[in-house]
Amino acid sequence: MSRAQMLRARQWLYLALEVQKGGAWATFLNHFLMVLVVANVVAVVVESEHAIYEAYAPFFEWFEVCSVAIFTLEYVLRAWICVESEHIAFQHPMRGRIRYLLSPMALVDLVAVLPFYLSLFFGLVDLRVLRSLRLLRLLKLTRYSHSLALLLAVLRQEADNLISALFILCMLVLLSATGIYLVEGHIQPDKFGSIPRALWWSAVTVATVGYGDVVPVTLVGKVFSGTIIITGIAIAALPAAILASGMINELKRRRESFRFELVRAMENGKLDFGGLRYLEKMRVKIGISRADARLVFEEVKQETRLQTYTNCPHCAQPLVIKHPPGHIHVRPAKR
Repeated sequence: MSRAQMLRARQWLYLALEVQKGGAWATFLNHFLMVLVVANVVAVVVESEHAIYEAYAPFFEWFEVCSVAIFTLEYVLRAWICVESEHIAFQHPMRGRIRYLLSPMALVDLVAVLPFYLSLFFGLVDLRVLRSLRLLRLLKLTRYSHSLALLLAVLRQEADNLISALFILCMLVLLSATGIYLVEGHIQPDKFGSIPRALWWSAVTVATVGYGDVVPVTLVGKVFSGTIIITGIAIAALPAAILASGMINELKRRRESFRFELVRAMENGKLDFGGLRYLEKMRVKIGISRADARLVFEEVKQETRLQTYTNCPHCAQPLVIKHPPGHIHVRPAKR
Protein backbone atom coordinates (compact mmCIF):
# COMPACT_ATOMS: atom_id res chain seq x y z
CA MET A 1 0.00 0.00 0.00
CA SER A 2 1.41 3.37 -1.04
CA ARG A 3 1.71 6.33 1.33
CA ALA A 4 -1.14 8.15 -0.41
CA GLN A 5 -3.42 5.13 0.02
CA MET A 6 -2.47 4.88 3.69
CA LEU A 7 -3.29 8.55 4.20
CA ARG A 8 -6.67 8.12 2.49
CA ALA A 9 -7.38 5.03 4.59
CA ARG A 10 -6.41 6.88 7.76
CA GLN A 11 -8.65 9.82 6.88
CA TRP A 12 -11.59 7.52 6.12
CA LEU A 13 -11.10 5.59 9.36
CA TYR A 14 -10.97 8.84 11.32
CA LEU A 15 -14.23 10.00 9.79
CA ALA A 16 -15.82 6.58 10.36
CA LEU A 17 -14.66 5.97 13.94
CA GLU A 18 -14.37 9.44 15.44
CA VAL A 19 -16.76 11.61 13.42
CA GLN A 20 -19.09 8.68 12.58
CA LYS A 21 -19.41 9.77 8.96
CA GLY A 22 -18.33 8.16 5.72
CA GLY A 23 -21.28 6.41 4.15
CA ALA A 24 -22.91 3.03 4.61
CA TRP A 25 -19.71 1.21 5.58
CA ALA A 26 -18.97 3.71 8.34
CA THR A 27 -22.51 3.31 9.67
CA PHE A 28 -22.17 -0.47 9.56
CA LEU A 29 -18.81 -0.32 11.39
CA ASN A 30 -20.17 1.81 14.23
CA HIS A 31 -23.34 -0.28 14.57
CA PHE A 32 -21.24 -3.45 14.62
CA LEU A 33 -19.06 -2.09 17.45
CA MET A 34 -22.15 -1.05 19.41
CA VAL A 35 -23.74 -4.49 19.02
CA LEU A 36 -20.46 -6.15 20.02
CA VAL A 37 -20.26 -4.09 23.23
CA VAL A 38 -23.85 -5.00 24.15
CA ALA A 39 -23.22 -8.68 23.32
CA ASN A 40 -20.16 -8.67 25.61
CA VAL A 41 -22.20 -7.26 28.47
CA VAL A 42 -24.90 -9.90 27.92
CA ALA A 43 -22.21 -12.63 27.84
CA VAL A 44 -20.73 -11.46 31.15
CA VAL A 45 -24.17 -11.51 32.79
CA VAL A 46 -25.16 -14.91 31.39
CA GLU A 47 -21.89 -16.67 32.13
CA SER A 48 -22.14 -15.67 35.79
CA GLU A 49 -24.65 -18.53 35.98
CA HIS A 50 -22.25 -21.39 36.65
CA ALA A 51 -24.33 -24.11 34.99
CA ILE A 52 -24.65 -22.14 31.75
CA TYR A 53 -20.96 -21.30 31.72
CA GLU A 54 -19.96 -24.93 32.22
CA ALA A 55 -22.24 -26.05 29.40
CA TYR A 56 -21.03 -23.45 26.88
CA ALA A 57 -17.52 -22.66 28.15
CA PRO A 58 -15.82 -23.09 24.73
CA PHE A 59 -18.24 -20.66 23.10
CA PHE A 60 -17.75 -18.03 25.83
CA GLU A 61 -13.97 -18.35 25.57
CA TRP A 62 -14.04 -18.13 21.77
CA PHE A 63 -16.34 -15.12 21.89
CA GLU A 64 -14.09 -13.39 24.46
CA VAL A 65 -10.94 -13.94 22.37
CA CYS A 66 -12.62 -12.61 19.21
CA SER A 67 -14.05 -9.61 21.06
CA VAL A 68 -10.70 -8.73 22.64
CA ALA A 69 -9.00 -9.02 19.25
CA ILE A 70 -11.53 -6.63 17.69
CA PHE A 71 -11.39 -4.16 20.57
CA THR A 72 -7.58 -4.26 20.58
CA LEU A 73 -7.52 -3.57 16.83
CA GLU A 74 -9.96 -0.69 17.37
CA TYR A 75 -7.74 0.70 20.15
CA VAL A 76 -4.64 0.56 17.93
CA LEU A 77 -6.47 2.08 14.95
CA ARG A 78 -7.83 4.96 17.04
CA ALA A 79 -4.29 5.70 18.26
CA TRP A 80 -3.07 5.59 14.65
CA ILE A 81 -5.75 7.89 13.19
CA CYS A 82 -5.84 10.46 16.02
CA VAL A 83 -3.36 12.68 14.13
CA GLU A 84 -6.22 13.48 11.72
CA SER A 85 -8.05 15.26 14.54
CA GLU A 86 -8.89 18.96 14.35
CA HIS A 87 -7.35 19.39 17.81
CA ILE A 88 -3.75 20.57 17.48
CA ALA A 89 -2.76 18.63 20.61
CA PHE A 90 -3.37 15.30 18.82
CA GLN A 91 -1.75 16.11 15.46
CA HIS A 92 1.89 15.47 16.35
CA PRO A 93 2.96 11.94 15.32
CA MET A 94 4.40 11.07 18.74
CA ARG A 95 3.25 13.59 21.36
CA GLY A 96 -0.22 13.74 19.84
CA ARG A 97 -0.67 9.98 20.09
CA ILE A 98 0.61 9.96 23.66
CA ARG A 99 -1.87 12.69 24.58
CA TYR A 100 -4.65 10.75 22.88
CA LEU A 101 -3.77 7.53 24.75
CA LEU A 102 -4.09 9.47 28.00
CA SER A 103 -7.47 10.97 27.06
CA PRO A 104 -10.60 9.69 28.90
CA MET A 105 -12.11 7.79 25.94
CA ALA A 106 -8.78 6.12 25.10
CA LEU A 107 -8.48 4.98 28.71
CA VAL A 108 -12.01 3.55 28.46
CA ASP A 109 -10.92 1.57 25.38
CA LEU A 110 -7.87 0.33 27.29
CA VAL A 111 -9.93 -0.74 30.29
CA ALA A 112 -12.22 -2.68 27.93
CA VAL A 113 -9.40 -5.10 26.98
CA LEU A 114 -7.16 -4.90 30.05
CA PRO A 115 -8.92 -7.63 32.11
CA PHE A 116 -8.26 -10.22 29.39
CA TYR A 117 -4.53 -9.48 29.27
CA LEU A 118 -4.35 -9.40 33.05
CA SER A 119 -5.82 -12.91 33.14
CA LEU A 120 -3.04 -14.05 30.77
CA PHE A 121 -0.13 -12.55 32.69
CA PHE A 122 -1.46 -12.85 36.24
CA GLY A 123 -3.00 -16.29 36.56
CA LEU A 124 -3.41 -15.96 40.33
CA VAL A 125 -6.03 -13.23 39.99
CA ASP A 126 -9.59 -14.39 40.59
CA LEU A 127 -11.07 -14.98 37.13
CA ARG A 128 -14.54 -14.10 38.37
CA VAL A 129 -13.33 -10.62 39.21
CA LEU A 130 -11.70 -10.21 35.81
CA ARG A 131 -14.83 -11.42 34.01
CA SER A 132 -16.91 -8.97 35.97
CA LEU A 133 -14.54 -6.13 35.08
CA ARG A 134 -15.44 -6.74 31.44
CA LEU A 135 -18.72 -4.96 32.22
CA LEU A 136 -16.66 -1.78 31.99
CA ARG A 137 -16.89 -2.24 28.22
CA LEU A 138 -20.33 -0.73 28.60
CA LEU A 139 -18.53 2.63 28.93
CA LYS A 140 -17.56 2.34 25.26
CA LEU A 141 -21.17 3.10 24.38
CA THR A 142 -20.59 6.70 25.49
CA ARG A 143 -19.01 7.22 22.06
CA TYR A 144 -22.32 6.45 20.37
CA SER A 145 -24.91 7.62 22.92
CA HIS A 146 -25.49 11.37 23.07
CA SER A 147 -27.45 10.93 26.32
CA LEU A 148 -24.48 9.30 28.05
CA ALA A 149 -22.19 11.95 26.61
CA LEU A 150 -24.53 14.62 28.01
CA LEU A 151 -24.39 12.99 31.45
CA LEU A 152 -20.58 12.82 31.36
CA ALA A 153 -20.42 16.49 30.32
CA VAL A 154 -22.65 17.44 33.26
CA LEU A 155 -20.52 15.36 35.65
CA ARG A 156 -17.39 17.15 34.46
CA GLN A 157 -18.98 20.58 34.77
CA GLU A 158 -20.48 19.94 38.20
CA ALA A 159 -17.54 17.95 39.58
CA ASP A 160 -16.58 20.61 42.15
CA ASN A 161 -20.15 20.99 43.41
CA LEU A 162 -20.64 17.23 43.60
CA ILE A 163 -17.41 16.79 45.54
CA SER A 164 -18.51 19.50 47.97
CA ALA A 165 -21.92 17.85 48.47
CA LEU A 166 -20.33 14.42 49.01
CA PHE A 167 -17.87 15.95 51.49
CA ILE A 168 -20.76 17.44 53.48
CA LEU A 169 -22.52 14.07 53.37
CA CYS A 170 -19.42 12.28 54.69
CA MET A 171 -19.07 14.86 57.46
CA LEU A 172 -22.68 14.29 58.50
CA VAL A 173 -22.15 10.52 58.56
CA LEU A 174 -19.07 10.91 60.76
CA LEU A 175 -20.71 13.42 63.10
CA SER A 176 -23.84 11.31 63.50
CA ALA A 177 -21.70 8.23 64.24
CA THR A 178 -19.86 10.23 66.88
CA GLY A 179 -23.12 11.47 68.39
CA ILE A 180 -24.76 8.05 68.66
CA TYR A 181 -21.52 6.66 70.12
CA LEU A 182 -21.68 9.26 72.89
CA VAL A 183 -25.40 8.73 73.50
CA GLU A 184 -25.76 4.94 73.17
CA GLY A 185 -22.20 3.63 73.37
CA HIS A 186 -22.52 2.58 77.02
CA ILE A 187 -26.00 1.07 76.47
CA GLN A 188 -25.20 -1.04 73.38
CA PRO A 189 -21.42 -1.44 73.36
CA ASP A 190 -21.57 -4.24 70.75
CA LYS A 191 -23.32 -1.90 68.26
CA PHE A 192 -22.32 1.62 69.27
CA GLY A 193 -19.27 0.93 71.46
CA SER A 194 -16.96 2.86 69.13
CA ILE A 195 -17.24 5.34 66.28
CA PRO A 196 -16.23 2.76 63.62
CA ARG A 197 -18.97 0.40 64.90
CA ALA A 198 -21.52 3.21 64.73
CA LEU A 199 -20.62 4.14 61.15
CA TRP A 200 -22.92 1.48 59.65
CA TRP A 201 -25.92 2.80 61.58
CA SER A 202 -24.92 6.35 60.67
CA ALA A 203 -24.66 5.62 56.94
CA VAL A 204 -28.05 3.90 56.63
CA THR A 205 -29.71 6.55 58.81
CA VAL A 206 -28.31 9.55 56.92
CA ALA A 207 -29.28 7.87 53.64
CA THR A 208 -32.76 7.28 55.18
CA VAL A 209 -32.54 3.59 54.28
CA GLY A 210 -33.13 2.43 57.83
CA TYR A 211 -32.57 -1.33 57.70
CA GLY A 212 -33.58 -1.67 61.34
CA ASP A 213 -30.80 -4.08 62.23
CA VAL A 214 -29.19 -1.48 64.53
CA VAL A 215 -31.49 0.93 66.38
CA PRO A 216 -31.17 3.18 69.45
CA VAL A 217 -33.15 2.22 72.56
CA THR A 218 -32.92 5.34 74.75
CA LEU A 219 -35.14 8.40 74.40
CA VAL A 220 -32.17 10.68 73.72
CA GLY A 221 -30.88 8.24 71.09
CA LYS A 222 -34.26 8.13 69.33
CA VAL A 223 -34.56 11.93 69.30
CA PHE A 224 -31.03 12.20 67.97
CA SER A 225 -31.79 9.59 65.30
CA GLY A 226 -34.91 11.47 64.20
CA THR A 227 -32.91 14.67 63.83
CA ILE A 228 -30.29 12.87 61.76
CA ILE A 229 -32.96 11.30 59.52
CA ILE A 230 -34.59 14.67 58.79
CA THR A 231 -31.21 16.29 58.17
CA GLY A 232 -30.12 13.36 56.00
CA ILE A 233 -33.12 13.78 53.69
CA ALA A 234 -31.93 17.29 52.78
CA ILE A 235 -28.22 16.48 52.60
CA ALA A 236 -28.55 13.20 50.68
CA ALA A 237 -30.70 14.95 48.06
CA LEU A 238 -27.97 17.50 47.26
CA PRO A 239 -26.07 15.41 44.65
CA ALA A 240 -29.29 14.57 42.81
CA ALA A 241 -30.34 18.23 42.84
CA ILE A 242 -26.92 19.32 41.55
CA LEU A 243 -27.07 16.78 38.71
CA ALA A 244 -30.63 17.75 37.79
CA SER A 245 -29.76 21.45 37.77
CA GLY A 246 -26.60 20.83 35.75
CA MET A 247 -28.54 18.72 33.24
CA ILE A 248 -31.15 21.45 32.77
CA ASN A 249 -28.49 24.15 32.35
CA GLU A 250 -26.53 22.06 29.84
CA LEU A 251 -29.65 21.31 27.80
CA LYS A 252 -30.52 25.03 27.87
CA ARG A 253 -27.02 25.92 26.63
CA ARG A 254 -27.30 23.38 23.82
CA ARG A 255 -30.73 24.65 22.81
CA GLU A 256 -29.38 28.21 22.73
CA SER A 257 -26.46 27.06 20.60
CA PHE A 258 -28.88 25.38 18.18
CA ARG A 259 -31.06 28.48 18.22
CA PHE A 260 -28.08 30.71 17.39
CA GLU A 261 -27.13 28.55 14.40
CA LEU A 262 -30.75 28.46 13.23
CA VAL A 263 -31.00 32.27 13.40
CA ARG A 264 -27.81 32.57 11.35
CA ALA A 265 -29.15 30.14 8.77
CA MET A 266 -32.48 32.02 8.54
CA GLU A 267 -31.01 35.50 8.25
CA ASN A 268 -32.45 35.86 4.75
CA GLY A 269 -35.82 34.53 5.95
CA LYS A 270 -35.62 31.04 4.47
CA LEU A 271 -33.67 27.79 4.69
CA ASP A 272 -32.22 25.79 1.80
CA PHE A 273 -31.57 22.04 1.78
CA GLY A 274 -27.91 22.48 2.75
CA GLY A 275 -28.88 24.57 5.75
CA LEU A 276 -31.39 21.96 6.88
CA ARG A 277 -28.79 19.19 6.61
CA TYR A 278 -26.30 21.24 8.62
CA LEU A 279 -28.86 21.96 11.34
CA GLU A 280 -29.86 18.29 11.54
CA LYS A 281 -26.22 17.22 11.92
CA MET A 282 -25.74 19.84 14.61
CA ARG A 283 -28.90 18.68 16.41
CA VAL A 284 -27.59 15.11 16.50
CA LYS A 285 -24.11 16.23 17.55
CA ILE A 286 -25.20 18.35 20.51
CA GLY A 287 -27.83 15.79 21.55
CA ILE A 288 -31.13 17.69 21.60
CA SER A 289 -34.35 15.93 20.69
CA ARG A 290 -36.36 16.44 17.52
CA ALA A 291 -39.21 17.88 19.59
CA ASP A 292 -36.92 20.52 21.12
CA ALA A 293 -35.43 21.35 17.73
CA ARG A 294 -38.91 21.69 16.22
CA LEU A 295 -39.97 23.97 19.08
CA VAL A 296 -36.91 26.20 18.61
CA PHE A 297 -37.55 26.27 14.86
CA GLU A 298 -41.16 27.39 15.35
CA GLU A 299 -40.13 30.09 17.84
CA VAL A 300 -37.49 31.49 15.50
CA LYS A 301 -39.84 31.31 12.53
CA GLN A 302 -42.49 33.27 14.42
CA GLU A 303 -39.98 35.87 15.56
CA THR A 304 -38.65 36.42 12.04
CA ARG A 305 -42.17 37.25 10.92
CA LEU A 306 -42.52 40.14 13.37
CA GLN A 307 -42.70 43.52 11.60
CA THR A 308 -43.46 46.99 12.88
CA TYR A 309 -44.80 49.73 10.62
CA THR A 310 -43.89 53.22 11.78
CA ASN A 311 -42.55 56.56 10.60
CA CYS A 312 -39.03 57.86 10.89
CA PRO A 313 -38.81 60.34 13.79
CA HIS A 314 -36.49 62.59 11.73
CA CYS A 315 -37.96 62.72 8.23
CA ALA A 316 -41.42 61.16 8.83
CA GLN A 317 -40.78 58.64 6.04
CA PRO A 318 -42.79 55.37 6.43
CA LEU A 319 -40.61 52.49 7.69
CA VAL A 320 -40.95 48.73 8.15
CA ILE A 321 -38.97 47.37 11.11
CA LYS A 322 -38.34 43.60 11.11
CA HIS A 323 -37.48 41.91 14.40
CA PRO A 324 -35.49 38.71 13.95
CA PRO A 325 -33.90 37.56 17.20
CA GLY A 326 -30.81 39.44 18.19
CA HIS A 327 -30.97 42.39 15.78
CA ILE A 328 -33.32 44.67 13.82
CA HIS A 329 -33.46 45.40 10.06
CA VAL A 330 -34.85 48.73 8.94
CA ARG A 331 -35.84 49.40 5.31
CA PRO A 332 -38.09 51.91 3.56
CA ALA A 333 -41.68 50.69 3.11
CA LYS A 334 -43.24 50.39 -0.32
CA ARG A 335 -45.61 53.25 -1.02
